[in-house]
Formats: sequence, C-alpha cells, structure tokens
Amino acid sequence: MKKYSSLIILIFMAFGLSATAQNGRDLEDDGLVGSVRRIDSKMYEASYDRHDNLVTGEQLEHLLTEYNAKGQRRSMTYMSVAEDIIFRTRYKHDGFGLTTLEHVVDNQEHVIGRTYYVYDANLILTEVYVEDVERQIESRMLIKRDATGRITQRSYNDQFNDVYKREVYTYNETGDIAKAVIYDRSKAKIQERRYEYDENRQPVSYTLFDYTEEEPEVFVTLFEYEYDSHGNWTRRVEYNLNGDRKEPVYTTQRTIEYF
Repeated sequence: MKKYSSLIILIFMAFGLSATAQNGRDLEDDGLVGSVRRIDSKMYEASYDRHDNLVTGEQLEHLLTEYNAKGQRRSMTYMSVAEDIIFRTRYKHDGFGLTTLEHVVDNQEHVIGRTYYVYDANLILTEVYVEDVERQIESRMLIKRDATGRITQRSYNDQFNDVYKREVYTYNETGDIAKAVIYDRSKAKIQERRYEYDENRQPVSYTLFDYTEEEPEVFVTLFEYEYDSHGNWTRRVEYNLNGDRKEPVYTTQRTIEYF
C-alpha cells in the first residue's frame, strides 16, 4: 500500500504547487472556461527531427477528467499507456458547490486514500490534508490570504504537523502569481519561481532559481499553446531553454467535450 500512499502525496503536491490559487471551485481552479464535460489528456515525449521539425514521441501519461453540469469535478482517472486504470480520484461537494473530499481508489475501486478540503465561515479554503489507507494523516497544507482573498502563503506540513516547506506569493496586475519564494524546514530560501502569462492567463514562461547547491542554478521552461473556440488549450508544448535554443521536452494533447 505504500506505493499508493506516495502517489496520493504526489497528486496532493501537484495541486498545491499549481500557479493557480485553489479555492474549491473546480472549473475555475483547473483554469477552464465554458461548460466542460470531459477532458482526455495525453502527454508525449517531444523532440526535433534532423530538420528541426517538432515531432511527438512515446506516450508518457494519460489522464481522464470528468465534470458535471454544475462545473464540479466528478473524477480524475490515471491510465497506463496500455489504457489500464492505475487509480482514480472521486470527488464530493457540499451544498455551496465546493469540493470537500476526494476518495482515491485503485483499479479494483478500493479506497487507498482521502484528501479533505477545509473552509472557514466565509467559505474560503484554508486547509487541505491527505490521509493514507489506514486513515493516518500523511501531509497537510495550510493557506494564508490577503484582504482581497488571494493566497499569500502555503505551508506544507508533514505527518507530525511540522512545517517542512513554505511558499510565499506575489501577484501581477492581472491577479496571477508572478513570483513564488520557497523556504525549507530551517526557513532558508531554497527556490524562487517566476511566471509570465499569455492573454488567456496560461503560463508561457517559468523560471526557476535553485539555491540548494553551492552555485545557484537557473532553469527556464517555455510553453506554447493551441486553443479551441472556448479559450481552453487543446495542445501544449513544453520547452527547456538552453542558451538561446528552445529544446522540446513534452507535448500534451487535450480532447475537450462540452455539455
């Protein structure tokens, strides 16, 4: 069961590290517009051929996400390349439409973990915590906000409720995260992330400053998108910037169905 526990933490961290400030409203949190019903997303290796044409390589990931007519996330199904279900997350919502609970189930529909979302009296998300299959808390994320409701800090706690990482955010004029500064357990600054966005508020540039080594390192990731008529992206290519050359790493294709 330990491997499933690790996967649950990875899912939790993926949402927690998103450049989008999570608020429990699923379509908005997922950066989607319109009446989305289903997204079939496949990620592939990407590279250039000898003529510098972008080519798609081996499939790496397959994710199916389904929503109901209210814009609430119903499930996320993680598939193997052979189209076998690896595991699935199923969601519950309260009367206000807010996400309150995820059940993580294996390919036999056995519950292997749970993620809980906690809100204050004003229906603002303040905490997310993950339980393993034995109902023990694996990790916890606590959220602080400014007067406008924007997230200013996320604190990541371990199973003993000790903070092992903090992320502190600043925003650009459109309300998107422009910078995230990351501190470790000893409160030392270990990373800084900077983002730039396109007109659809999708990140097109992600710069990571890594201070964990004696000589700080800088990594730049670039993104290119294709959009449908609703304004949701259907293709994304991720590049690493090596000097002045963009080197493709991944291509993600999304087929989006609407109500």
